Amino acid sequence: MINMLFRSWHQSSCLFHQLRCLSRAPSVACHLKNACYNVSLSKQSHKLSVLFRNVSNTSKNFKDYNFDPKQATRRRTLLLFTYLSGFIGAMLLTAIGLRHYARMARRAQGIEDIKLRQYGRKPQLFRYRGYIFPDFVVNDIKNNLHFDVREDDVWVVSFPKSGTTWLQEIVYLINNGVDVEDAAQTNIEERFPYFEWIVPGKQVLNKMESPRLIKTHLPLSMLPNQMKSKKPKIIYIARNPKDTVVSYYFFLTKFVIDDQSFVGTFDDYCQQVQTLLKPICPKLKCLCSLVHYGPWWKHVKEAWDRKDEDNILVLFYEDLQEDVHRVVRDIANFLNKPLTETQVEAIARHCSFDTMKNNKAANYDWLKDVGMAKQEESFLRKGQVGDWRTHLKPEISDQLDEMVASHLEGVPIRDTLTSEDSTS
Repeated sequence: MINMLFRSWHQSSCLFHQLRCLSRAPSVACHLKNACYNVSLSKQSHKLSVLFRNVSNTSKNFKDYNFDPKQATRRRTLLLFTYLSGFIGAMLLTAIGLRHYARMARRAQGIEDIKLRQYGRKPQLFRYRGYIFPDFVVNDIKNNLHFDVREDDVWVVSFPKSGTTWLQEIVYLINNGVDVEDAAQTNIEERFPYFEWIVPGKQVLNKMESPRLIKTHLPLSMLPNQMKSKKPKIIYIARNPKDTVVSYYFFLTKFVIDDQSFVGTFDDYCQQVQTLLKPICPKLKCLCSLVHYGPWWKHVKEAWDRKDEDNILVLFYEDLQEDVHRVVRDIANFLNKPLTETQVEAIARHCSFDTMKNNKAANYDWLKDVGMAKQEESFLRKGQVGDWRTHLKPEISDQLDEMVASHLEGVPIRDTLTSEDSTS
């Protein structure tokens, strides 16, 4: 019995001891946890003290450092040039992109670029529908074709340097009661605007009072679409191709100074035309083809093929030189504005070459005032028939004769345009 009581007491003591140990375990764990946390804080505190000591030293050094104003200016300048170069680069990329886009747009319309060293690196000539045009024409082709035509319009059409200005002045006087004084008050570009040129532009032409007088060097096939339905009066003038070549060369080299001018000798002018365009006739190097509005023969042939239409009158420069009175009457009758002999004589006198050359309203001297023409040169050079003899080499003259014979076969204007007995 006593043994049993002792054994129970011993077991109870052991159980109490175990419970006591278990009750003390959390406090030990907390103590260990606190000890570890204190050690960690101690380490972090050491790191922070080192960090703040370094910052303090850096701040002290920063305060002691003396900045150089020149260096700051250099930094600002460098930054400015960095931004500026970036802007210029972006602009160049934009310009290149627009240039390529314009080229692709032209190709989509069937326009081919032609690069000639005499006109610089930028393409100045473009081939479209078999013709050669300057950039200001191809850039506005749609507006040209969709221009609003009026039935009472009068259009003077020609290949360049074929007597266009001479004919314009005659037509203006006939259409305005032979008022010579009025014609001398306003330059011919305002009285008789150049259709495809950027000045004055299509908007100004649309606002002009009727009847409008309009000049163009476009071939008949490139005139506005409404020409067929409205049928305005069209007067076309042609000139001997040899004199045209010579006159055009002097215009492009001696008078014009903008980006449309030609740089080179007369031989260069003839040579580049001969070698850079494949002729239709295998045996012929077709002169007058790689110039603005060329080829000449195609330009003239289009007009001659339509000479029998009621609203088209075809004239020749040589006929004006030979008998200006007769041609003036023909023009007046075509425009349904008959003239008296006194009026015909007044027009002939006012439109003589010497008078035209000294007429500030018709000699284009105003182009010199705006820097588009050379001061020492004259727009109206000689006004002669046969001046080509003093400039063209025999082989060039022969090629021009062959060109006319090949491309204008059967056209009766051939004798007039290549006559050998024309005098200066």
